[in-house]
Amino acid sequence: MKAVLALGLALLAGSAAAQPRAPGTDYPSRPVRIVVALAPGGNADLNARLVATQLSAQLGQQFVVENRPSGGGTVAFETVAATPPDGYALLVGALGSHTLNVGLYGDRLRVHPLTGVDHITISSHSAIAVAVNPALGVRTLQEFAALLRANPGKYDYGSSGNGTTGHIAGAMLVQLLGVQAQHVPYRGSAAAFTDLAAGRTAFQADTISFLSDHIRSGTVRGIVIATPERSPMAPEVPTSAEAGLPAYQATTWTPWSTTLGTPAPIRQFLYEQIAEALRVPAVRERLIGLGNTIPDGMTPERTRDFIAAEIDRWVPIVRATGAGVD
Repeated sequence: MKAVLALGLALLAGSAAAQPRAPGTDYPSRPVRIVVALAPGGNADLNARLVATQLSAQLGQQFVVENRPSGGGTVAFETVAATPPDGYALLVGALGSHTLNVGLYGDRLRVHPLTGVDHITISSHSAIAVAVNPALGVRTLQEFAALLRANPGKYDYGSSGNGTTGHIAGAMLVQLLGVQAQHVPYRGSAAAFTDLAAGRTAFQADTISFLSDHIRSGTVRGIVIATPERSPMAPEVPTSAEAGLPAYQATTWTPWSTTLGTPAPIRQFLYEQIAEALRVPAVRERLIGLGNTIPDGMTPERTRDFIAAEIDRWVPIVRATGAGVD
């Protein structure tokens, strides 16, 4: 019995010793906190939870997800920025938190995405689509535009909150169509969709990963996807070019960041481990099955460069829409 117990303890010790660690460190030697800048149920939250579960298995430490959607993701940024730079607090966001907020908040933004945090990788991209309540009686983007032009200011659109991707994508559509519609912010995409399905709002711009099931069920009607190609998740929804509005291009993405000053070996290690998690068939197939694409080689350096380029692209768009936050 003592021999068996000793063997078991030795195997446990060997298993623990075999767990990957960042070079020259014991990281992670305790649970890691993942702060999501959006509400539960959305694409960023799904990315975080799928990857967190796999990281926990790979590294033998718990990766614990918590949602901090307030302030369009600014609270999540401030939460992670205030932690020690040791890799034990990670930030998962989206286009809104890491790019659009720069245009929305300007000098009021306390933690800038390029100077206030360090970056690790990007786990997915997801196209933006627009869905309408079928009771509106419109089947195409052009019919929808005609309805809004004939009823200026009558119709509302919901989003997952002020400054989020859905907010700006909706405002961008309104601007490009030359119509009027009132934005209504909610606490998450699911809450916004409840009112869309009930007819209390007219349309919603959101990720195809979120909208596709609802479009297939007929609860809402997809009228445009803001990409050059149709999505296999909703192949009946025309591209913006096919719908007659080729300038309407919008894709969100899921960045992973951490506290400014986190050592480069830890950030590189996290990039490699997340990349490994994304290669696991169950994780990869789930993300792709929800309309995401998974980029390759998004190292910490490439991630930062990508975010900088997206800020340069989107800040003028945000300002042109006139969108703001209270």
